[in-house]
Amino acid sequence: MAIPSGHFPDSNFLEEDRYSPGFLTLGQKYSIAIGSTVVLPCKINETENSGQYVLAWKRDIAVLTAGNVKVTVNPRIRLMPVQAHTDPHGSLSTGYNLEIRDVRISDAGDYICQIGSMEPKEIVHTLEILVPPKIDYISPSNKLDVHKDAPIRMECRASGNPTPKIVWSRKNNVMPNGEANKTGNILDILNANRHSSGHYKCTADNRVGQPDTREVFVNVLCRFNIVIDPPEIEVEQPTVHSGIGHEAQLVCIVHGEPTPSVVWYQDSTQLGITEQFSQQNRGNKYSLVIRNVTYSDIGNYTCQASNALGKDRGTLSLSGLPTLCYFDSPTLSSYRDQYNISWTVQSYSPIREYRLFFRLASKSMHLLHHENPLDNHIYSDRAATNSHLYSSPFSGSVSVSAHGGDQWENVVIPEMNDYGAPSHFYNMVPPYASFQPTIRHRMSFQLKNLKPASNYEARVQARNDHGWNKLSSIFHFSTRSEDMELEPSAQPAVHGAGLLDKGLLSSNDASTITGTHFHKSWTLSIFIVLITTHLLPSLYAALSVV
Repeated sequence: MAIPSGHFPDSNFLEEDRYSPGFLTLGQKYSIAIGSTVVLPCKINETENSGQYVLAWKRDIAVLTAGNVKVTVNPRIRLMPVQAHTDPHGSLSTGYNLEIRDVRISDAGDYICQIGSMEPKEIVHTLEILVPPKIDYISPSNKLDVHKDAPIRMECRASGNPTPKIVWSRKNNVMPNGEANKTGNILDILNANRHSSGHYKCTADNRVGQPDTREVFVNVLCRFNIVIDPPEIEVEQPTVHSGIGHEAQLVCIVHGEPTPSVVWYQDSTQLGITEQFSQQNRGNKYSLVIRNVTYSDIGNYTCQASNALGKDRGTLSLSGLPTLCYFDSPTLSSYRDQYNISWTVQSYSPIREYRLFFRLASKSMHLLHHENPLDNHIYSDRAATNSHLYSSPFSGSVSVSAHGGDQWENVVIPEMNDYGAPSHFYNMVPPYASFQPTIRHRMSFQLKNLKPASNYEARVQARNDHGWNKLSSIFHFSTRSEDMELEPSAQPAVHGAGLLDKGLLSSNDASTITGTHFHKSWTLSIFIVLITTHLLPSLYAALSVV
């Protein structure tokens, strides 16, 4: 089907004349695929003297038709009379369209519809032929044998209209540089190795018809033109997180020729194929699948590959710990002295508690990594080896660093229990979500009594039944100079004694705050929620009846 582009030469015009006919069609550019049929329109308005004029189709200087007579002998060209039509104003229109079937590249050019008169009037249609891509040249043509460490050059050229785009890709693999594909006529590989072997595909595409593809097989020859290499192992994921009762899959990518044999170990014990353990391989990907993981399955694993030239090992760890926590709260607070910080973590076992660290960011950014750094390792228990970093939430106040930016403050935050409530009442943001076993966990915490218009940084770690995970990356956030004006919440907000409310947890009063105080605050909060959600609607209903 022809697609007009809307290009109108300056010589094209519409004319309303009582005596001489004028064009009701504007000249356009048509872009159609080779082999298609195109109809070039030419409609004029009838006048009193229309019979004195001849409507002709020309290509350059060659006359194709004159009136209702076809002059050209080209069998693919046909003259199509326009059915006479009277518009709402009573004007009569007529004319002749030119049809070209099975268009070819040679048909491209300008076609002129002309009204013969002393001063000829004409419109011009431009025909562009779209040609699907065709790969005309590829080198090497089929297969390339190359020695190890030698350079490789492959070239691919194609024709078509518009000019095709050339893209190189690799069958069932990425390119040697790790990318999915490469655009351009030439593909260079500087130093061939066994990882360079494979089927490379050249694809030419210009969005006309179907893309054209050709393949080249590259075979990297090593010793004596025979591919022989000792095994090499790449571990797909050094640490695999799973949980009790779940399934885990450990994967090693094994290279070597002759094809190595692969054996799996847990610690020093070789693993066979059992109901719980199965081994799979697809190509050079070898997998150990552990069904229904138990506590004894958590630990270190080794995949060992060997052939006649040697052996190699890859080490993996099956962990029940949570993954690293990821902060997802906005970096700018809505308040001048508070910040609602939130994060997510994945854990196959229930999260028991979090440990949140925060501090004022140093004005000199290099101090973040050189003064009192918070090492990124797993802390095995809640006991504080450094009291100002790991103090229990019930042991005293959370102090503000006098130096600003060189001392971390921390708080331990329990996860929700089975009833949708935290083990103790903390300053977590309501409403509290009901407990649902899930792999993805999310937590929010309200930091209070912060310094206005200041930059802070935070890190967090999580503990499940298997222990603490590693500390997250440093997260930066800022407080505002003035509070934002916020609309009141549609739901009643229930707040208790905030752990970081330093007005409450001052150094003088810290010793008086006990677990009983938090228990009472939590009980009072539940009481308020019950009254709000159950008693008030009943009271409103009774009043409406009255």
